[in-house]
Amino acid sequence: MKKFTLFFILLSAITVYAFSQSLQITDNKGVIIPTNSEIIQIGSPDSGQLTTYMYVKNIGTKSLNVLCRKTQILMLDSTEITMCWAGACYPSKTNLSPNAQLITVGQTITDFVGHYTHVIAGKHFKSGESVVRWCFFDKANPTDSVSVRIKYTSFPLGISEPGSRQAMLSNVYPNPASAEANFNFELPAGKSGSVIIRDIIGKSVYSESLSGSTGKVVVNTINFADGVYFCVLLVDEKMVQTRKMVVKH
Repeated sequence: MKKFTLFFILLSAITVYAFSQSLQITDNKGVIIPTNSEIIQIGSPDSGQLTTYMYVKNIGTKSLNVLCRKTQILMLDSTEITMCWAGACYPSKTNLSPNAQLITVGQTITDFVGHYTHVIAGKHFKSGESVVRWCFFDKANPTDSVSVRIKYTSFPLGISEPGSRQAMLSNVYPNPASAEANFNFELPAGKSGSVIIRDIIGKSVYSESLSGSTGKVVVNTINFADGVYFCVLLVDEKMVQTRKMVVKH
């Protein structure tokens, strides 16, 4: 009986310890980003940089010295990723911030920036994707952490990927959009398609399955916040084309 009681106490302690979490990530609008989630951040080869902004909040009961760790899971050729944290920006070879950021109870730090760029000045991204995991953790207790995976994805604007040239998504009109946005589509014979609209940090704000080989999509944008969005055409669940849309009320 004593052995069972001791085991139960130890198990309870481990369980509480494992699930203690004092840090929280939000976007710039205060929307909580669940830990270990994945966000798709979309750009295009004519972009020179994709920038990630995240806010880190201390929701615990004591002040923390927080470090940032970068894990490059998959990197597209000729790209690199750098971070700014704790009052300084570091070169691409830095995977763990040398400095820790003090975050008091209830405080939100807004100065984290991740820069995804092409390593050759003046060049633009290839078509493809890179995946990076950002982790923020207490220096004194690394298990007290929060993390998110960012999938940096670049696809041509207005040009389909090889093998999908029959798929087409027109330019958005009007653009900028206010009350509604429209675009036409074409799909290869026998293929299923859908459209997803994502905001600048990759969060999906609209999706619609497409029926027929050609058609028109009308999106009510009245409740969209002002800003830049990306309309993504998927064929058989594969991303093949992206159009940029601006909403301005």
